[in-house]
Amino acid sequence: MNPYVRIVAVIVWLKPSTGFAMVLRMRVTFYDCGTGSFAVQYLLSITASSGHHARLYFDCSLSTDYLAQDIPFTGLFSLSRERICHEILATRPDVVGFSMYSFQYRANLELIRILKRERPDLIIVCGGIHVSLTPDAALKHPEIDFVVVGEAEVSFPRLLDCLANDGVDAVRNAATHVLPGVWNRSGCGIIARGLSPVVRNLDEIPFPDKSAHIQANPALAAIYSIIGSRGCFGSCSYCNSASMNRLYRENGETYYRVRSVDNIIQELQQAIERYRPRTIAFWDDVFGVRGKWLEEFCDRYPKEIGLPFEVQANPHIHDEHNLKRLADAGCVTIDFGFQSANEEVRRTLLHRTETNEQVRQAIGWAKQNGIFVELDLIVNLPGETPAHIEEALRFLADTHPNLVNCGFLQYFPGAQITEFALENGYLKPETLEQIEQGESVQSMRLLPKDGVGIDTRALGYQYRLLPYYIFFASRLPGWLARPSSTFVGLPLVRSVCSLLAPFFLYTWRFIYSFLDRRSFFLHRQIIPFFYAIRWILKKRAESLFARGHEE
Repeated sequence: MNPYVRIVAVIVWLKPSTGFAMVLRMRVTFYDCGTGSFAVQYLLSITASSGHHARLYFDCSLSTDYLAQDIPFTGLFSLSRERICHEILATRPDVVGFSMYSFQYRANLELIRILKRERPDLIIVCGGIHVSLTPDAALKHPEIDFVVVGEAEVSFPRLLDCLANDGVDAVRNAATHVLPGVWNRSGCGIIARGLSPVVRNLDEIPFPDKSAHIQANPALAAIYSIIGSRGCFGSCSYCNSASMNRLYRENGETYYRVRSVDNIIQELQQAIERYRPRTIAFWDDVFGVRGKWLEEFCDRYPKEIGLPFEVQANPHIHDEHNLKRLADAGCVTIDFGFQSANEEVRRTLLHRTETNEQVRQAIGWAKQNGIFVELDLIVNLPGETPAHIEEALRFLADTHPNLVNCGFLQYFPGAQITEFALENGYLKPETLEQIEQGESVQSMRLLPKDGVGIDTRALGYQYRLLPYYIFFASRLPGWLARPSSTFVGLPLVRSVCSLLAPFFLYTWRFIYSFLDRRSFFLHRQIIPFFYAIRWILKKRAESLFARGHEE
């Protein structure tokens, strides 16, 4: 056993004839940030139920929230990496776990380097969708000890058991059947152990533990987030879920699975008793794909839960009947993926099969039933022209969704659209490594900045003014929208408006959250934002007090 790995020993009585036996536990601290990760919340439960000691370090720094990254003073309300490292090490962990997404990948690596510098014996385990799609690239960083590829509910507790009983040196050379899905470096290079097994019956997984997240930021209790399924039936070229589907399919696994309605109801009842949320947010990639499941859910939810809820849906599968059922069950907000108003682009480039007429009908049916409609758009798609943007604005003017979520295309590792862009010259070959190292992630604002895949020469000012154009098209009558768009496009005016675009975007959403309470923006973004600031100020005050006490 590695002498540098600290072990916590627990004495367990077996029977008089055998005396005492040692059960070895690892001390695990998970790092999380933003609004919290489902992966971390599930692993907190799994780790504890496996007999190990699980703790959370929840970083509320504004710089970790990719939706707040455009606010100029985020650095003032963010902790330094050194301070975070110090506080993580104060929990005396044997293992620190990271669930790494592309948006936080580089920041996580910086923190990992500092942790390893301060505690070389610390074991760093990384998982998450970015790492699962690029395990070889992740293990190029010597500070990362182990990578879990795929879902970690099976592999991660096995890894902890092996570390506790055999030590880190022995685990590095373990056989694949012992640690499926766990990759690491060894003397002979990278030991690749395939994919982590998935839990076929999702009802067998313990409910996620959100208590530490909510303790750090109590505003998160207002909206209880839940997933009723894993994976997605679609194959959208830009989406990480499709990449994971393909990864598991190539290994003979079906990744899309659905929890029973009964299991979901049980989790929500527990959440209501413990956290008293105002609303429920279902974060399934696509909600209610299976007809019989949806019927049972719509029958039971209003009787046994009764809170308003929001879902993400595909207009291809929800007809007038389904949307009426959802509204009657308590659905107040629905987010439709749309991405492009050009049907050929959507079909051939994005691999989405719904027609504009289907989307138009779905928006109309949802609004007729009192559901707040959000519509997702992606700009800066390969080959995009001004005509594509105009086509999208005309569609918004025709359908008037309540809110439009628009952002730059993010090139993720393993995504089919990334491969397409590389093959057709929209991305340079050397940018692939940037993408794998999380360096391609752009600002979520609609102001282009230097980065991978952004061509501002032809469409620069249109991209900069999109918050205004989208607002005018979706919220104003046509007779007022057209001259307003013309006005902000005037050379001098657009120079000023482009600088104010982020302020305009966030201010409008903030005001609209008061005008229409079906919008989740207030409780999902604004209130947690101010609680995060309070968390930072409290940390700063603690530092000042400690410094003054030392003097």
